This record gives sequence, C-alpha cells and structure tokens, in this order.
Amino acid sequence: MKTCKTYITIWHNMKIKFLFAFVFILTSRINTIAQKSDTIKFDYLNFYFNGQVGVPAKEFREVIDNSVGDLGVGLAGGFLFSPFGQKKPSPILLGFDIGYINYGAEKINANSSNPAIKVTHNIYSFDGMARLRNPNHYKKNIIPFIDGLLGVKLNNTRVKIDKDLIDVIFNNNQEEVIENVNNTRLNFGLGAGFYTLPKKINGAGFMMRVLYMWGDEVDYVVRNSVKMNNGTLTYDTGKANTSMVTIQLGITGFAFSKLVK
Repeated sequence: MKTCKTYITIWHNMKIKFLFAFVFILTSRINTIAQKSDTIKFDYLNFYFNGQVGVPAKEFREVIDNSVGDLGVGLAGGFLFSPFGQKKPSPILLGFDIGYINYGAEKINANSSNPAIKVTHNIYSFDGMARLRNPNHYKKNIIPFIDGLLGVKLNNTRVKIDKDLIDVIFNNNQEEVIENVNNTRLNFGLGAGFYTLPKKINGAGFMMRVLYMWGDEVDYVVRNSVKMNNGTLTYDTGKANTSMVTIQLGITGFAFSKLVK
C-alpha cells in the first residue's frame, strides 16, 4: 500500500513539474512573439538611381525641336536621410538630388579647314530636397511620397571635336572641347511618386516619380545654328523658359534600423 501511495505522490509531483515547465515554455513563447510584434523595422537612409524623360513646357519645346517628340532623356539620382537617424522612424527625409537631361545633338562634317564637330544640348540640375511620406510608412510595402526640390539648373551647350577611334588613339594631344556655353538659373519644383520596400533587407526596391520643375528664362544656343569657319566658332542665341515635367523610373536602396517599443 505504501508503495502505491509513493507512486501516486511521485506522479503528482511530476504532473506539477510538467505543468510548471509547460507554463514557462508557453510564457517564453508569448514574450518572444510579443517582442517581435513590438519591433519596428524602418529605413533611415534611402538612395535611388532613375532613368528620366523630360517633357518641356510649350515655350521650351519649340526650342528643343528634336526628332523624338521634342523630349529630353537622361538620368537622375539622389540620397536621403532621416533627421532622427537610427533612433526612430521619420515621416520626413532630407537630402539632395542630381539630374541630367540631353535634349538634342547635331554634327558638322569635316572640311578642308575644320575637323568634324559634335554639338550637344544638355540640362544639369543640383537640388536640395525634402521628402514627406506616411508616418506609418514602416508598416507598408508600397510607400507614396511628396518631394520638394530647390537648387540650381545649368543649361549647357557643348561644342567638341567629333573624334573617331583613330583620332582617340593617335591624336590624344588635340583639345577635344572647343566651347562650353553655360547659363545658370534658380531651379525649384514639386513631385509625387512611390517606392516599394524589398522583401530582403539587402535587396532593392522599385521607384516611380513625376516632377514639375519650374525654370527661369535662360539664354540658350539655338539648335543647328553652330558654325565653324577657319577655326572661328559662331552661333545664334535666344531666350526661353525651361519649365518641364520629368517622369522617372528606377531602383532604390535602403539602410534599415530596428526599434523595440
């Protein structure tokens, strides 16, 4: 009888131990899940690289007068950071944006007194930027945003010798750029778009953005007006407003941090 009571006591103690062990494991698991749910992953650095198409306003479109619908094509890139760093998520990012658009090129054939010449018409932009996004952006995979930009725009026409491969190999001492005609003005604009967060922390996202950039009136070199005669370069100039819409598509990358509530 004593032996039976002993077994019952042992079994009772084991049940208590198993119960405590089960409660401990369950509590630990709940705490782990709670910690995961209270952990916020957010991006505090954002950089991007886009291809872009420039759609000029009517006045500047007449100036461009090219064979691709009076459009410009180019590249844009930028870097943004959170003013809070890695401390907490921020709906505001600050940074800079750089853009390049080519809106035309022409060639002048060589003759007895002049080498072959290539003329390119370009726009370079250098802007500070602020981005506003959803305060709960870290909960979403697709993040819309609004951008504001302010900086300078450089309208550039470059006249250079149109070298072929033989010229590059055997005439390295020949000066390539003959003339750079530059005109700098204030540049500012507003835009909107969205980007996607990558599934993997070291992956890249997709970005789309549309900007309207206001441009002051600039002096420009008229298309197809550049002439060279016996080493003397001449061209016609005009004035036009350079406002345009730019449509950008590209990739974006991030640096992430975590915050435990």
